[in-house]
Amino acid sequence: MQKSLVQLGLFVLTMMMALTGPAKADFLTGNDLRLYCASQNPTDDAICIVYITGAFDAFTTNDLIAQKTNASEAQFCPPEDVDPEQLKATMVAYLERDETNLDFAATLLVLGAMTDAYGCKP
Repeated sequence: MQKSLVQLGLFVLTMMMALTGPAKADFLTGNDLRLYCASQNPTDDAICIVYITGAFDAFTTNDLIAQKTNASEAQFCPPEDVDPEQLKATMVAYLERDETNLDFAATLLVLGAMTDAYGCKP
C-alpha cells in the first residue's frame, strides 16, 4: 500500500514538474512545500508526504551506507515506528518556525527538520 502511494506521488510530482516549464536544479522551495502540505487537496497532500518521505529515505540511506562502508557514526536515529504522517507533522512544524528561510531548497529544509528531530544525540 505504502509503495503504491509513493509511486503515485512520484508520478504526480513528475507530471506537475513536466507541465510547469523548464527544469531547474531545485524543483521546490520551502514556500512550495509549505503550500503543498497546507493544501486540503489530496493530490497536494500526497506530493507533500512523498517529497518529505523520499528525501528522508535518501538521507537515512546515505547515512546507512556511510556507516557500513566508512564505519561512520550514525547521523539519524529515528524511532522505528516513525511514519509518513509523523514526518509531515515534523516538517510542517519546522516550516512554521520564524527562523526557517522558506526561500531555501525544500530538500535542505527537510534535512534541517529531520536532523533537528531525529539526529543522533551524542
